[in-house]
Amino acid sequence: MSWHICNAYELFDGYRTYWDSINRENGNHVLLDSLFWKSLVDWLGSREVCLVLNDTSKGKGVALIERGGYGFWRTFQPSQAPLGPIIFDRLAAIHLGEHICDLISDLPGYPLGFAVTQQDPDVTCFGNLNGTPAVEKLDYIQTPRLTISGKYEDYWKQRRKNLTHNLSRQRRRLREEGGVLELAMDRTAEAVADAVREYGLLETTGWKGEEGSAVAADNVQGRFYREMLQNFCSRGEAVIYRLRLNGKTVASDLCLQRDGTLVILKTAYDESVQGLSLGLLLHQEIFQSVFEEGKIRVIEFYGRLRDWHTKWTNEIRTMYHINFYRHRWVGTARRWLKNAAVKKGAS
Repeated sequence: MSWHICNAYELFDGYRTYWDSINRENGNHVLLDSLFWKSLVDWLGSREVCLVLNDTSKGKGVALIERGGYGFWRTFQPSQAPLGPIIFDRLAAIHLGEHICDLISDLPGYPLGFAVTQQDPDVTCFGNLNGTPAVEKLDYIQTPRLTISGKYEDYWKQRRKNLTHNLSRQRRRLREEGGVLELAMDRTAEAVADAVREYGLLETTGWKGEEGSAVAADNVQGRFYREMLQNFCSRGEAVIYRLRLNGKTVASDLCLQRDGTLVILKTAYDESVQGLSLGLLLHQEIFQSVFEEGKIRVIEFYGRLRDWHTKWTNEIRTMYHINFYRHRWVGTARRWLKNAAVKKGAS
């Protein structure tokens, strides 16, 4: 066996140094940091999630994986994680097809395939799959980013007129009514618990509150975000933005940052407030602050492209999944069965 397979819930913490050494060689992305994934495994993973490690003459690799459909495995992918947790060093990246084939062979039973989920083309080590046998690449979502350059005033002048006019009109009306908007930025671990609690209260005002999926201070999601953000705040790599209206928090972003990149993990606003575009007002405040501070070069949204994103940026790329099959016929059979099911459903 070229891959070592172990229980992630029990042993991941002991391999974090190894994980992070590979991540540093592969760009050191904050969303692939072991600190992020340790909290995900602890709070949102099942006891069946596996950590797999590879260290051979052809390079090193690590991943968090779980069983998928019958005969298949996949990268562990909770909804709170924008990227799939699999990374290789530069040497291993040359031999990716071989490493994945070995992994499929080393997994328990007789797996027919392995799915690598949610890969960012600008981050992934799977950028070159030419010549890799039995592989299928599937588009996942389009996602936006905003590159910070020049002055905020020039950036703002380039926005659509309906955005600049509407937000200017809302701010003018607020001033006339005596309303005060202010942006608070929390970067200390001590502020996290209260910030997550407030964030959860905002989510409960919308559809997530109605269906019971909102973050709350005392649910599993809330505990994950609290622990994870406290850990990153302790390293100076997290920031929570809160937009306050007359002293009350009405919108919030939970963010991580590293090496000039700010990642917006979650956004919520008070949907009971009428007449104000709170999400847009929050982001206008954040972006202006980022431009003026001059430390952030890129803002990553890492969510499915929405209309409101296009008000802020036209930088869009497509993320994707990759299916690796043990035999070529497996992929062919899966596609045939899927097409047959679609035709049957349409008839």
